[in-house]
Amino acid sequence: MAKTNIKDKYTFVSKVDDKWASVCIRGGKFDGVIYKYGKVLIPKEENKNEDGTLSFQFEYDIIDNVGISREEFNEDFFRLIGDILVDIINEQIEEDNFEYTSND
Repeated sequence: MAKTNIKDKYTFVSKVDDKWASVCIRGGKFDGVIYKYGKVLIPKEENKNEDGTLSFQFEYDIIDNVGISREEFNEDFFRLIGDILVDIINEQIEEDNFEYTSND
């Protein structure tokens, strides 16, 4: 079974007056759902999980739920948009286009 590339699972969309692009999920249970990220907190190295991973904390707003009920936006959805966020951040870092602002 071939592993699906995360980039195949989303695309960017925007309206004319939008400052930032939104994300549209492609394929699967959440096909067509459009959402945008809000505040993203990148964890500090000392806050590793027991398995050695770091968990991002982020806010998001669903712009178009394509008729999917609120109850269906479960852990699968949260994991998917978390994986997409990591991909977006990694791509921005690789392109030297990552902008970090601190509220401290």
